[in-house]
Amino acid sequence: MSHRVRVCRWVFGVALLSIASLALASPAEAMTGAEWQRLTPAARAAYVDGVIDAWVGLVLVQESLGNKDAGITVFAEVVTCLRDRLVGHDKIVTAVEKYVEDQPGLRSKDMPDIVFVALGPFCR
Repeated sequence: MSHRVRVCRWVFGVALLSIASLALASPAEAMTGAEWQRLTPAARAAYVDGVIDAWVGLVLVQESLGNKDAGITVFAEVVTCLRDRLVGHDKIVTAVEKYVEDQPGLRSKDMPDIVFVALGPFCR
């Protein structure tokens, strides 16, 4: 068995375990933009990284299953765009910071939604 196949199986296994643990856990609410702004700069950056890492995980699971769920494909498009355009961590965090600052009316919205919209200009 090739190294790539072993890695894909490992990633798939971890993803399944993660999904199973989420199903057993009580539902959590996403952080709002206002809550996110109260975090330290390092914690804000880590949160944004976590959102993007979650999207990457969804994309990897979708690819491994060969499924093209429209709800996940939209994240695949953003992940691919950021990768193909070599948009680095600092630019991503700066874009989210600026978007939240410039859109005070949206601070009550969930941060994953805010991150998604804030990254739109990179992918147009």
